[in-house]
Amino acid sequence: MISRDALPSWRVWLPVVAAALCSREACAATRSVDQRLPADPAGTVEIVDVAGSVLVSGWDRPEVAVSGLIGDRVEGVELTSSGNRTTVRVIGPEGSHWSGDVSAKLNIHLPAHSALNVSLVSADLTLSGVSGAQQIRTVSGDIKSDGGGAARINTVSGDVHLSVPDATAAEIVTMSGELTVTGAGGDVSITTVSGDGHLALGTLRRFRLRTVSGDFKIDARLEPAANFEAESISGNLHIGFSGAPAAQIDAQSLSGDIRNCTAPEASKSTHGPGTRLTFTTGDGKAQVHLSSNSGDLGLCMK
Repeated sequence: MISRDALPSWRVWLPVVAAALCSREACAATRSVDQRLPADPAGTVEIVDVAGSVLVSGWDRPEVAVSGLIGDRVEGVELTSSGNRTTVRVIGPEGSHWSGDVSAKLNIHLPAHSALNVSLVSADLTLSGVSGAQQIRTVSGDIKSDGGGAARINTVSGDVHLSVPDATAAEIVTMSGELTVTGAGGDVSITTVSGDGHLALGTLRRFRLRTVSGDFKIDARLEPAANFEAESISGNLHIGFSGAPAAQIDAQSLSGDIRNCTAPEASKSTHGPGTRLTFTTGDGKAQVHLSSNSGDLGLCMK
């Protein structure tokens, strides 16, 4: 039995014993970060990170706050400000010494009306409560953005889930990953190499989709003189227009079927392979062009 007189010495040694029992892998990323800096309420916040995850939230304070954990090989997190621009930068090891834990798991709070400029490598991004324009570039990692202004997203590998107000412009370029967009309108441009997409859009003035390999389902409304183009190299496109738009429709598939939920029906080309559907509704001011080299096209106007 441990005597009462021995208890103080045990209290001294307990932290040492706990540290000895903690493995290097389990304790590597236990360095904490907690920094704050005043920021322009309507300025720009730049975030640069390599590996890990970044959770960004808007709030009503004129400051940027960064908290979280960084790995044993991370030099630190640099929080700086110049003019109306605030930068959060994760500093990795110098040179080519990237062994060990170089990840950072950050929670970043920033003024709700900030514009965002984010560059990530091998890191996931979750964004909410920020109404400014967002420019996001990732090499490998998922993006989930809820809210925000005009969005420009470029990702090499990772899923993208974007939810913005209906009248918000969006430009998205992805190399590999699933794409989901809710809202967005006006001018919207989507370019993908590989991955399926589901776009539930607002009212469009100009829309352009280019996909190499992937199935897309698109629901939207068209402005009276809108221009809507969707092209797939290998994949199915299913387009649904609400509000019975007045438009000239031209849909063609080199190797695939074309289905229209209302008359008229598509017909086989008389001058070569493939199927084509052309017709006009109303005054035909809007222009709709759909094409697929290898895949089916579906169209429904209600």
